[in-house]
Amino acid sequence: MDAGIKERNRYKDISWLMPSIDLETVFLKLGVVIEPRRGNEIRGFCPDHHVYTGRKPSDTSWAINTDTGETFCFTESRGSNLIWIVCRLLKCEPDDAARFLTGMASGANMGALEVAAIKAKQSKLHQTKEATRKKLGSIKGLDAIEKDAANPRLSERAYQFFLHPPGKKYPTNIRRETVDRYHVFERTWGFYSNRVVIPYFIHRKIVGFCAIDLLGKQAWIKAHPNQQERDYRKVRYPENFLSAECLFGLDDCPKEADFIIVTEGAREVMKLTQEGFPSVAILGSYLSQEHRVLLTSLCPKRIVLMFDGDDAGSATTTRAAIALESNFSGDRIKKCFLPRGRDPKTLDRDELLRLIERP
Repeated sequence: MDAGIKERNRYKDISWLMPSIDLETVFLKLGVVIEPRRGNEIRGFCPDHHVYTGRKPSDTSWAINTDTGETFCFTESRGSNLIWIVCRLLKCEPDDAARFLTGMASGANMGALEVAAIKAKQSKLHQTKEATRKKLGSIKGLDAIEKDAANPRLSERAYQFFLHPPGKKYPTNIRRETVDRYHVFERTWGFYSNRVVIPYFIHRKIVGFCAIDLLGKQAWIKAHPNQQERDYRKVRYPENFLSAECLFGLDDCPKEADFIIVTEGAREVMKLTQEGFPSVAILGSYLSQEHRVLLTSLCPKRIVLMFDGDDAGSATTTRAAIALESNFSGDRIKKCFLPRGRDPKTLDRDELLRLIERP
């Protein structure tokens, strides 16, 4: 695929094409596993994850907007749209991809029985997934996390991870009592050994967690000789956990606040709340519809977007601002672009205030 500039511009915005596409049929034909539609969003396993990472996706960390066709994989922090995904999967040109997509909707190149079979198979996939969710009952491993979080233990080594994040030039100055207040603990055994575990609460109930590696990649490989390098994950989430349905720090935010800061991760929220700024984390770079609903329920006067000071952070800020326009008027959304190489948890109170108050 080597599209020209005019062709690329034509398919940059495909909202005109989306009404003629039956997405569920398309994804099933392409072998893409998706979840049931939620409003104008479908989540699933990233269709072209293997193209960029060399491995299959491990969770449903990919989403597509059914109105615009825009897609985002927040495991890779990479956005695209349906046309270019089909081009990569079928190794075809954009015009051919468009014809393929509309053909799936109209039944062209397919008999009625084949279309019916696809629909039935998709329905069966949804039923199976729902049955699996009910069978599991809750997120895998949550009971053990709840017990450990009730009596959190954190070594000085683990606390230093919060105070001086590996690879970061600036310290965070997150106080020990702040870390303890969020029931953070250190796991020294089992699947999450040598990791700091941060529980996620909504309405005072643990709904998920992340486990952040303390060893570093090379030390982890030595400690796990039976594992392969590609199995390493700096941050692990439990099976069945959907970060798109969770806002870290939600319980600590007052209703009708002057502003609420929206940021990326749990450690940023710890630092911001320590400095007196109500904040929530979307746990990645994708602001979902569920996130927007939860934010709206807090009725803040303003939303302040504050992500990392790099290209990915700037892109996330811009995307999030656009997504929030359906819930908040433009003058209620404040975009903060941080200095290069900085992130919210490395800024002091005065620096944060200047960013928030800057016109």
